Amino acid sequence: MLGPTADLAVSDYLLRRIELRLAGANWQRGGGKGKRPEPVPLPGEQPKGASRPQPVDGDDVAQRLRNLGLIPPGGDAKQ
Repeated sequence: MLGPTADLAVSDYLLRRIELRLAGANWQRGGGKGKRPEPVPLPGEQPKGASRPQPVDGDDVAQRLRNLGLIPPGGDAKQ
């Protein structure tokens, strides 16, 4: 595997599944009250329902840095 999950072993995935099963069983025995349990997110994994960040235009970033005073006015890299 590549990326942030490359360092995880099979046992890490199995522990995640066991934890989810136990949480689900306890939730079910409790009458299904409260929020349904969700799996523990893996490194680099976004929770369900989370939106991916939108790509940012380089000009927008430069303008934001100018507004913060981190780039002097008129100091564009474009010439």
